[in-house]
Amino acid sequence: MRRDPACHDAYGDPRMPAAGYERPTRLAMQSTPGAARPCRFLMACMRFSGHTVRVVQDSSTQPGTKPIHAAICLDAGVYHRYRAVLRHLCVGLIDEVAAMRLVTSATEALALSLGPVQVTVYDELHWPVRARRLRRVLDLLADRPPTVVHAMSAGSYAIAEAIATEYDSDLIYQITAIEDIEALALSTHRGERRVICASAPLRDRLVTTTSVPAEQVRLIRPGVVCTDQPTCFSVPDRDATVLTTADLRADTGVDRLIEAIHLLHSRRYRFLTFLLGEGPEEHRLRQLAKERGLATSVVFAQPEGATLKAMVGADIFVQPGAEQAISARSLQALGQGMAVIGVRGGVHDAFIPDKTALIIERQNPGTLADAIARLLDDHELARQVASGAIQHMKTHHTMSAMVAQTVEVYREMALHRATFPMKH
Repeated sequence: MRRDPACHDAYGDPRMPAAGYERPTRLAMQSTPGAARPCRFLMACMRFSGHTVRVVQDSSTQPGTKPIHAAICLDAGVYHRYRAVLRHLCVGLIDEVAAMRLVTSATEALALSLGPVQVTVYDELHWPVRARRLRRVLDLLADRPPTVVHAMSAGSYAIAEAIATEYDSDLIYQITAIEDIEALALSTHRGERRVICASAPLRDRLVTTTSVPAEQVRLIRPGVVCTDQPTCFSVPDRDATVLTTADLRADTGVDRLIEAIHLLHSRRYRFLTFLLGEGPEEHRLRQLAKERGLATSVVFAQPEGATLKAMVGADIFVQPGAEQAISARSLQALGQGMAVIGVRGGVHDAFIPDKTALIIERQNPGTLADAIARLLDDHELARQVASGAIQHMKTHHTMSAMVAQTVEVYREMALHRATFPMKH
């Protein structure tokens, strides 16, 4: 069967054939209640070697409910902003659901096709080809219709709603940004749904500004990898390093950070700053750094690949603006032993003043410069804040808790459907 250039599937390795093609060998692994579950690592190896592996029944489901087949929908924006969290979630769900499929318009998300995780990639749905492309996506899901559809961001809500309507699936909206709340407020979907919020500020805003009932909303904080000890200022006589991963846009505060660095250099502080974001304002910000005489002390670098490694080597992480969307990189910074500086008013609840981070009240270069200077002058304070952040993240942002709570929502919805069947 010819590959559809606008929509195709991949299992594990993106080089695998498109949907509609099957290898000659087909293996069914049957598990019954009370029996050991099939090893997903073995299944992943079989998929990579070219075998199609299908779990007929999953022993983890509640008696009387169907096995959970999850379709996770995501767009390019949430993939780039939330990639580390998505990876942890996918890995954790492999052993918790009978089948999992990612539905995405981001070809980069093929990196998440781990073992038995199938990825359906489609071109953007826009007029005049929207209906035809959507139909192709729905047809690709027909061999194993999802029982639950998990939409990870506003950009994926529309296709998630279409899938849930087509296959009478339960629908979960993930809220990680203000724009997600605004999109959900406009939704007209009438099927069974739940909402997962990634922070308390997002949950509170959702409940107070939309008609979503509070009982349909769950708070599940994203999980990240944490180190054991603070790493900031741990190497004597080394030049201090400051890092930000904020996008290079006009509204993220990177220009204020450059001005703050200029102020600190005028006070004879010396340190290196790494700007790991990307965006349309990069040229203007490079020019600003050059005009302020910072060409050798401010380094622009792309965030791909070595972001976490760069974080481990940095002393201070700065989030120069109040974030309107939760970024995995900010959460990673809190868990990786750096001293963090944030701005009051964002959507995070992990930035706790003087416990997990220094929080500035006003978004201007002067207050930002004062906060950085405070940490450069007092390494003990920096390590104290970094230690508090690590402990907080280990308590409230573990990967195991994120996966377990997400699976609990999936199972609650499956049990509700089995107990109270939808009427047609």
